[in-house]
Amino acid sequence: MRRTALILLACLLVALGCVERAPELSPADRERLREFVSTDPPSPQHELDVRFDNGLQLVGYDVSAETMRPGQTTTITWYWHPTQDLDDGWHLFTHVADSTGDSRFNQDGTGVVREIYQPGRWQPGQYIRDVQEVSLPADWNNNQAIFFLGLWNGPHRLAIRQGPHDDENRVRALEIPVAGGPSAAVAPREGSPGEPEVVRPPPTVRASHASGITIDGQANEPAWASARPTTAFVNTLTGGPAELQATARVLWDDQNLYVAWQIADTFVANDLEGRDSHLWEQDAFEIMVDPDGDSRNYFELQVSPTGDLFDTRYDTRRQPQPFGHMDWNPQVEAAAHVDGTVNDDGADEGWSGEIRIPFAQFGEGVSAPHATDLWRVNFYVMDKRADGPMRSAGWAPTMEGDFHVPVRFGRVVFDAPAPVAANDNAEPPPPGAAIRIDPRRAEALREQLQAGTIRAPSGLPVRAVPLPPGR
Repeated sequence: MRRTALILLACLLVALGCVERAPELSPADRERLREFVSTDPPSPQHELDVRFDNGLQLVGYDVSAETMRPGQTTTITWYWHPTQDLDDGWHLFTHVADSTGDSRFNQDGTGVVREIYQPGRWQPGQYIRDVQEVSLPADWNNNQAIFFLGLWNGPHRLAIRQGPHDDENRVRALEIPVAGGPSAAVAPREGSPGEPEVVRPPPTVRASHASGITIDGQANEPAWASARPTTAFVNTLTGGPAELQATARVLWDDQNLYVAWQIADTFVANDLEGRDSHLWEQDAFEIMVDPDGDSRNYFELQVSPTGDLFDTRYDTRRQPQPFGHMDWNPQVEAAAHVDGTVNDDGADEGWSGEIRIPFAQFGEGVSAPHATDLWRVNFYVMDKRADGPMRSAGWAPTMEGDFHVPVRFGRVVFDAPAPVAANDNAEPPPPGAAIRIDPRRAEALREQLQAGTIRAPSGLPVRAVPLPPGR
């Protein structure tokens, strides 16, 4: 018996080998992990055979009750089995949805394993007991709870090759009935009992028409100074305040979309080089653009503090895997400016950047917008810290552990170009001479008149007059 115990202890120490080598884990943390890591195959109550890329398996789960009740705690143990090394930076997520499939809340960081032993540290051959205590909110108003699991790394998810899953690379791991919940169709709003919940619309920013923009990362032209900033970036899971302080601004001209950003950061770092490096693993600013707002054929661009660029295109949400159409390499111009020194140990104040994206680069059928057009866009910041895990923030909260939620992107509304000032010194055209009118400026003027932002001279009717061909 003593010999068997020693062998088991030795195996466990081997299983925890990477933990022993991890300098940021204290002896107390390593001791906490002992009951959650083993080299012996488990016998879960409910077996699964879910297989991810990189040789990761979800082999089953235990659940402490066969029915959940709002306000009561249920313990769920997930059993994971890595067969290959995973890159550092992968994290587990748990989304809890109702019977409609809509995520209601997340449990991404719940449990000892989620806290100190994420998948990037797991060793091939281990079995990981991922224990989570889950409580449905008291206002849960559905007769079912569905648990979706998966792995995320920055804006990306680990692809699932086998097992029940959706098109967002989430394992549909557990469906459990809920008893005793309220029967109200809509949850009450906090602080206002009996009133229906108010769903906040995505944020909106207006893009002014501008010219003469130089891409140098500093956004110091007068047009940028007068451009309206976005609201402050938020926690993308909750919509609440974020630790990071960041804003963005948007301009446009007849050929290009311009985005500028400003980020407060005391440690600016990204040493990844070359087009399409995984910039999200360190400091980066990310832009997602869905020109027609249909959640299909949307675009992702990232810029690092050193001015390096990552870009890709997706047909639908996160498809194709793993990183979209990486052969989309638009002809864009980007630059960054650091208030400090990037990639050193000295204190910084932050960094800023600019990007020029020609509308033509968004593909066939996408042209420059007209005044008052609306595009769906979102902005995110990834931040590497000198001491601590990565953190992030975004402009429009997606309300789940994924940046790729096009239906929750923010809105950019394109303002009309300013009317051309009259030239009092210009010679009037001779009588009967043809006058050529720029149709885009004529359309912008008509829209401004209809919107009431400018007025026609008193007593003159405002109506659309068709232009002769070629004028």
